[in-house]
Formats: sequence, C-alpha cells, structure tokens
Amino acid sequence: MLPKSFEQYKFNEFVNKAVVDLGFDNPTKIQERVFSPVLKGKNIVAKSQTGSGKSHSFLLPIFSKLDVTKKKTQSIILAPTRELSRQLYDMALHIASFSEEDIKITLCIGGQDLNRDIERVSNAPHIIIGTPTRVLELDKSSALAIKEVESLVIDECDMMIDLGFMEDVDKISKRAAENCQFLVFSATIPTQMNHFLKKYLKNAQHIEVDNAKFGKIEYILIPEKSSSRLEKLHEITTVINPYLALIFANKKTEVEEVSSYLISKGLNVGVLHGDLTPRERKQMQRRINNLDFTYVVASDLMSRGIDIEGVSHVINFNIPNDLDFFIHRAGRTGRAGLSGDCITIYNNKDEEKLQDLEKRGIEFNHQDIRNGEFVEAKDRNKRQSRKKVVADHNLTEKLKSKVKVSKKVKPGYKKKYKYKMDKLKQKERRKFAKRSNKANRGK
Repeated sequence: MLPKSFEQYKFNEFVNKAVVDLGFDNPTKIQERVFSPVLKGKNIVAKSQTGSGKSHSFLLPIFSKLDVTKKKTQSIILAPTRELSRQLYDMALHIASFSEEDIKITLCIGGQDLNRDIERVSNAPHIIIGTPTRVLELDKSSALAIKEVESLVIDECDMMIDLGFMEDVDKISKRAAENCQFLVFSATIPTQMNHFLKKYLKNAQHIEVDNAKFGKIEYILIPEKSSSRLEKLHEITTVINPYLALIFANKKTEVEEVSSYLISKGLNVGVLHGDLTPRERKQMQRRINNLDFTYVVASDLMSRGIDIEGVSHVINFNIPNDLDFFIHRAGRTGRAGLSGDCITIYNNKDEEKLQDLEKRGIEFNHQDIRNGEFVEAKDRNKRQSRKKVVADHNLTEKLKSKVKVSKKVKPGYKKKYKYKMDKLKQKERRKFAKRSNKANRGK
C-alpha cells in the first residue's frame, strides 16, 4: 500500500507501485521539496549531497509526467561519469518495469559503439541517460533532437565542473528549447556554476538541504600526535568494526601508499584512483558491491564517480584543501536513515581547516585511542580558549625599586645587586607559575 505521505503528489499509478516496491515510508527532505516543482514544470537548482534520495527526487516525477503515446525523447538526464549514468539507468529501468506501457530508456555513454547508440536514439526513446560528451555526439549526428526535449536534468553539476564537462553541458543546454525545464542537482554550488545558472535557469526555484547536518553522522577527531599518520590509521582499523569503510586521501600517491600499507597489515582493501581503466573501475565497482572488501581507499573525484552503498565509516587520512570535498566524503555514510562515523586524523597544522568546518555547523567529538579503544580526549577549542597568564618579561625595571642601592659605591656592589635582583625575579616567577597552574585547573 502506498504510504500516505506520497499520496499528495498524485503520481502515475505505476510510479506509486515502484515507490511501494522501493520500500519508501516517507519522502526524504530533498524529495519533499523537489517532487511538486518538477511535476509543475518549474526550473530547479537543488543543493543536496549524494545519498539524500536525490536521484528518485527527479526520476519519480519525470516518469509520472511521461506521455508514452508520444514517440519522441521527452527527457535527457546527464551524469558526469559512466558509472553514475549506469546507476541512474538501473534505477530508471526499475521504475519503468511497473508500467504496462512500453517505456523506452536508452543509456548513452562513452566506451560503447557510437553507431549502435545512433541507431538506438533514432528510435526516439522516451528517456535518454548518459554522459555529456556522448549525448552531444548524438545530437551532432542528427540522431537526437535536443530542441524537442521537454526536460533536461544535470546531475552532480559541481562534479561536471571538476571533470571538465561544463563546456559540453553548455552546448547541450544551448540546443534545448526555450521552454525546456532545467533540473540542476549539485552537492555544492561553486562560483563557476553561477554563469551557467544565470544563462539557462532564469526564475529557477532554489532548494537547499543542509549537507553538514544531513544524516546521523558522528564526526570524530583523532590527533596524530607522536605516531606517523599511517600508524594512527592502522590503529583506528584495530578499534572499529566496519561493514564497509571508505578511506580518503588527498593525492593519488597517498591512495597508493595507504592501500599498500594496509594490505601489508593483512587488511582486505580495494582501491579507487585516477589511473584505473574504465574496465578496472567497473570491476572494482562490482567487487565493492559484492562486499569483497572491508576497506576501500579512494581519491575524492574517483569516489564521487561511483555510488557506494552501505558505508558505515568514512576515514579522512588527511583533510582536503577544498572543504566541500570534506562534506562530500562525510555524506558517503549516514545514509538511508542509518548512522555512520566520519573519523578524521589531524594535527596542529589542520587547525584553520577545522575551524572553517565548525563554522559550517559540524560539531567534532574529540577522541583518542588507548588500550585498543576510543577514549574521550581534551577538546582542542578548550585548550585554545584558556585564559592565558602572561609572564612579565620586564621584571628588571619593575623590581629596581625593591633593591636598595648604597649611595657609596663599594667593591663588588654590582655582583651583590645582581644577586638580590635574581632572587626577586625568581620569587616573582614562582608566583606567576602558581597563578598559571591555578587558572588551568579551573578549566
């Protein structure tokens, strides 16, 4: 039976059947805010991280609006990578399977025979899902008429920028009809997106779901201290018991270093980095989905190109320079109503980044590892906020009046004067130390 929370949207009957089969009890936050505007044909710019139910937020209403009697492509869905395109394609096939009508959906991505794609698209599938470059190639071949499309979805728009696809996205958008509905989804809204949004999404409805507070994620800070970062990482793996842990490193060389180190410690580790061929990436995706690994070490762009389900722990080997990536990383866990841990190894050099993340609403739990378990550690902010008792380094001038100087200069007077002055300084420093200790004990 369709949950009451979905009845208000009046989806097509077969879409409702898909919702029931998917086991959705209530729409997610992003779905609540996206369903109605999509059904009404409004342009949308939606900011929400991966795992928030974003894909179904546009797929369900798009299918509900389809006119199967029209033999033309009504919607194009663009994704930045082949893997994400395949995942959207699989979701779309699942929804379409509940329709008694023959809904045609075509996957168009690089690495496939172009002539074969031309033939498929020439038959005017109702929905095309694919990567920007391949879709543009199909339009140039005259097999696809983008100008007839009623809705254009640009998924993971910020990643389109990172991977250099925005020029192709811009050309596709330029070919769209003036009344085409644009649906743009992005985990962040970088400044490079602003020109595109102003150009094609006038009067768009802007929707934002708070990424930092999305999901039940506990943010844990672990100090590097005297250990090497690799040793601290291994120490963390001896404490946690993950269903699947995703370990992030900033550079490809670090991904290789971390994975090699953990493998040498006997851990079951998968790797995702830029040097993998498309075939290797596909095999790795399959092995991750089959839970062949307990740990997967990844770079940021590679991990965003693959949707990994069931991540119980995210571990930051280091903090990215672009803090938006930190949000992307954390969003890999705590999904579908489940809880998750985001564990970050840090040292004093990371303080500025940590403060910026706290300004974004992230609350860190300070912990360390002792005797094979997590223990509460001192909050770094409390250490910084201590009321400092500043030593007076100008004691000599202040203490001169306390040392009696004879008007008659006698032999050895300088030595005696220095001895008395040193004694007074020592006494003042002892007072300072007592005040300092007392102030710190009060914290």
